[in-house]
Amino acid sequence: MPVPIELRTQRLLLRRWRESDREPFAAMNADPQVMEFFPATQSRSVSDASIDSWQKQLAEQGWSNWAVELLGSAQCIGFIGLSVPKL
Repeated sequence: MPVPIELRTQRLLLRRWRESDREPFAAMNADPQVMEFFPATQSRSVSDASIDSWQKQLAEQGWSNWAVELLGSAQCIGFIGLSVPKL
């Protein structure tokens, strides 16, 4: 099983998802301004399903979409990563 990669910059940490990320991530996904360039806002269950899927991909592949944390805050401020487009 691949070991998931964490990436660190001077300001940010790209890391595995934590249970504490679910609430702030769902709030972002439900905000129309945040989701302006996405197809639609998301419910809590859809948001949680995304995290579940990404956690599984990270465990199996070592890469996927990571939670983004502002260093020193331990708080999820979004996501970034790699994914295979769905056809």
